[in-house]
Amino acid sequence: MAFEIRSSLCRVCAAGCPMNVWINDDEIQKVEPAPGGQLCARGYAYRNYVLRPDRIRTPMKRVGARGEDRWQEITWEEAYREIADRLNRIKREHGAEEVAFYTGYTKWYRPILHRLVHSFGSLNYGTESSSCHMSLRMASMLTFGSLTMPDMQQSDLFIGWAYNPFFSTNYDGMQLEDYREKGGKIIVVDPKVTPAAKFADVHLRPLPGTDGALALFFGNYLIQHGAIDEAYIEKYVHGYEAYRKEAQKYKLEKTAQITGISEGLLLKAAALIAESKRISLTVSGAAIPHHVNGMQNIRAIYALVAITGNFDREGGIYPIEYSNEELNLKVLWDDFADETRPLSADGSGYQNSPQWKRQNPHFTAEGRKKVRPKIGSERFPLWSVEIDEFQSMDLRRQIVEQTPYPIRALVGFGMNHKMFLENKKLLEAIDSLDFFVDVDLFWTTAAKHADIVLPACSSLERQELVAKGPMVRFVEPAIKPLYQSKSDVDIMCELAGYLDLDVDDRLLKSGYEKIVKYVIRKIGVTLDSLKASPTAMRIPGLLPYFYGRSLADGLRTPTGKIELYSETIAGIPGEYKLDPVPTYRDSLNKESKTKYPLILTAGGRIPGEFHSRLMGVKSTKVLRRQAAADVHPLDAAQYGIRQDDVIYVRTNVGEIQVLANLTYTVKRGVVFMFQDYEHANVNHIIPAAHLDPYSGFPGYRTVRCSIGKL
Repeated sequence: MAFEIRSSLCRVCAAGCPMNVWINDDEIQKVEPAPGGQLCARGYAYRNYVLRPDRIRTPMKRVGARGEDRWQEITWEEAYREIADRLNRIKREHGAEEVAFYTGYTKWYRPILHRLVHSFGSLNYGTESSSCHMSLRMASMLTFGSLTMPDMQQSDLFIGWAYNPFFSTNYDGMQLEDYREKGGKIIVVDPKVTPAAKFADVHLRPLPGTDGALALFFGNYLIQHGAIDEAYIEKYVHGYEAYRKEAQKYKLEKTAQITGISEGLLLKAAALIAESKRISLTVSGAAIPHHVNGMQNIRAIYALVAITGNFDREGGIYPIEYSNEELNLKVLWDDFADETRPLSADGSGYQNSPQWKRQNPHFTAEGRKKVRPKIGSERFPLWSVEIDEFQSMDLRRQIVEQTPYPIRALVGFGMNHKMFLENKKLLEAIDSLDFFVDVDLFWTTAAKHADIVLPACSSLERQELVAKGPMVRFVEPAIKPLYQSKSDVDIMCELAGYLDLDVDDRLLKSGYEKIVKYVIRKIGVTLDSLKASPTAMRIPGLLPYFYGRSLADGLRTPTGKIELYSETIAGIPGEYKLDPVPTYRDSLNKESKTKYPLILTAGGRIPGEFHSRLMGVKSTKVLRRQAAADVHPLDAAQYGIRQDDVIYVRTNVGEIQVLANLTYTVKRGVVFMFQDYEHANVNHIIPAAHLDPYSGFPGYRTVRCSIGKL
């Protein structure tokens, strides 16, 4: 039997690890890491993921009631025509904003979908990043004007806040091991005992959601012990005095009470920070934001590198959005998406564009298109100003209440309803829409509620432009698209030819390869050279970042400095009660502690799963075959629960039934649940209003609950 080995990518998560695919007769036989790389348990399951039996095979049209699962096969032409007829009619009669576009995983095609939405004439482009990463981005941009990376290997102390790379980004785990072997000091802050915690000199296990109080205590300790860089603060930090007044509220005894960490351990960690000159840290883009005080908690953590002079310094953290714009591929993708942005007068932070400077009754005197504010703008104004997406956590409310205007249609790419709070209510809202289209690989619950379903293909079946740091690569398909599936970008580009667009977007309609040629036009490589290269190519002329550059030039914040007092937040109307300085407030929902004595934390990672993407793959169920809740043995004993007993987990909005998994890795008083189980989805029992007022992020990880044996 003759095999051919083809190069591709794993795209179960956003990491995009290179893999080799063994092919025989255009069929996948096995996958393995590319030379010099590695795959996690999810990556090794990728063949079974691609070949899941519930793949959507052809375009389908609903013939029964929504959710009834009765379908009729149609052609791609018929699907495109019906989708375009329905969406164009809504646009003509009611406005383009009444069509919402949403995307889940994966992230690679998002600039193209964003451009399609803008060309259609709407601001209502939303993503799953409404609950992933964007809150971290907001905190980082408000504080530093850029995203950041830790210079771990040059630091004296590394602080990993909710840091568990061995279950998410394996390459970071390798760096942690190398750093530890060189003698670097490590603090891990995580309520759970994780593989990363075994490398820590100090492992702090705060009660979920109390990270902001912990960070403010550290700040107060550093100030009181003279372990801050006053000259750096004077020159580069805005709002230090307001921050100092807030931090001084968090003394040792109070912080121990809030966090559940002993005073002795708090002092040990604080002393280690104080004696370290070069401090780097990283903050989880999911775990820390997933509280209703999440974004402020991140700002409080970032304040530590500001007051110790460790931003834009060797061994600290450094900006990653400060490279030459002519050479930064991410900036070029953003430029591609932004070219057709409709410009609104809704106060959402949009700038004008020559595309819209023309005489038209639908435009303002300044040439701005009159576009109604995107979903979530009124409820989450800071999100609306900072993020060029609608806040998806407000989608259900707007569909149901129809304020400030109705949403009549939804176009979803990878719509995972299970990530939403009280998610069955979202399905009910979707069922009330005039029209719903879903594009996916698999027959998800959301897909079964659609009017039209379109089959997407996996990363092994499509082209993709990939950029990581200074390297860029063009990946060709390892196999032909299975069944009648198509690449998401082919679907978007082809659909553009049927829709009534405000801009005659010929580039969007021209297909993926011409788009890629346009995106890389300035970086010194060609598509032909990328195709000819067996590995990623280095972008020519892209120099390493040198420390101090952004501080010298001025940061991309309103004051040009590190902002501990955010002038952007200060500009939000006072009725929203958003604090410009990092403040801490309790993240738990206000339910009776007597009735709901435990804290439910939804979202902890387990090695073989990634949200719901691998739920249909049997080979990933080795470690956890059924839905289970992690419970401390002493809590279990209190309620008469034993290992593998069927228990209920109950909140004020519902309950689920799962197995009990007794483990000392969880903190007493806390119940941990993995998300996205089909019949025991913990997100459904989290109140829909349990959202961060700054970012709109869901408070997955701090909800009062009770448990009991069934």
